[in-house]
Amino acid sequence: MRRLAMGFIPLTDAAVLIAAAERGFSMAEGIEIDLHREVSWANIRDKVNVGLLDGAHMLGPLAIASSLGLGHVRVPLVVPFALNLNGSAITIARGVYEEMGETGEDLSSGLGAARALGKVVLARKAQGRDPLTFAAVYAFSTHTYLIRHFLKAGGVDPDRDVRLVVVPPPFMAESLRNGLIHGFSVGSPWNSVAVDADVGRIAVLGAEIFGWVPEKVLGVHARFVKTEPDLLRRLVRALHSAARWCEDPANHEDLARLLGEPRHLNLPADVLRRTLDGRLHTAPGGALRVHPDYLILHRDNANRPSRDHALWIYSQIVKSGQGEWTRDAAREAVGVYRPDLYDAAVGPQPEPADRVPDCVATQFGETFDAERFLQNT
Repeated sequence: MRRLAMGFIPLTDAAVLIAAAERGFSMAEGIEIDLHREVSWANIRDKVNVGLLDGAHMLGPLAIASSLGLGHVRVPLVVPFALNLNGSAITIARGVYEEMGETGEDLSSGLGAARALGKVVLARKAQGRDPLTFAAVYAFSTHTYLIRHFLKAGGVDPDRDVRLVVVPPPFMAESLRNGLIHGFSVGSPWNSVAVDADVGRIAVLGAEIFGWVPEKVLGVHARFVKTEPDLLRRLVRALHSAARWCEDPANHEDLARLLGEPRHLNLPADVLRRTLDGRLHTAPGGALRVHPDYLILHRDNANRPSRDHALWIYSQIVKSGQGEWTRDAAREAVGVYRPDLYDAAVGPQPEPADRVPDCVATQFGETFDAERFLQNT
């Protein structure tokens, strides 16, 4: 039996890794997973880099940025498995959300909420008041790109009209409560935690901004791929089996209890069950906002690392001013996502017939075409 040390951040989308370790899927492949709960994505990155972790629940953009040497030393990482699509939301401080409600915009739609926030931000600027502060979980994250798209849709320049900062996921709700930030972009269940504490209101779901957005992945150091190819195949198979189990609604009650345990997320199971089912309260006791694609853990071939997703991530890095476009860097970014390793472990999976071709097109705003991006930049 091989033992592997695997890191995770307390988020609902760590479900597949946690289930693989705790529900026998890794054992069936001859692997014993020791889970290590970490507090920040920087910790995850550094511990994988120096070998304290064999792999981790990881932000897709973190894996690409680290491999390109952006924001830190160059760390060659590989993504052989995608843990989920979607699963995030943007939450606004209660007082700011109340101001948004006075703008006359329709807060029930993503674009209406963006326009309302834009009016509040620009009115404060015109009055000479301090800019609002919004947090994402890490500079290189889909959460950063979600909130930038949301702000831009409301007419806000995210680099001039507001302050963008980084706060680890478990500290988001408390930072909102203490007035350190005025809103945040984060994965579940921390949006729901802020709502239940009556300090924030969910303004928009990530799936309402992007149709299919790449989120967390299994990230391993490139040396793992070279030295332990058979072990990696077995790990991917274990995660694939766990993902199929996690996706089944019949298992969500058990999964919510498992995730809620103190050693994992340490949160009430009912909060986690709602996020697994895509049913979120936008305000305490308010109506549920339901989205069938809020969090995708397995279906529609979600676990196969998509090279288009990797290229989209690189495009967001460039558009956000975090790195300069080069064709070599684009090629290197795409090479971080390894569908060949996934296929070698579980075999080719059928592509869903109803998958939208522009799988990361915005629901309000621009679309993304991988080939056009390569040709025109």
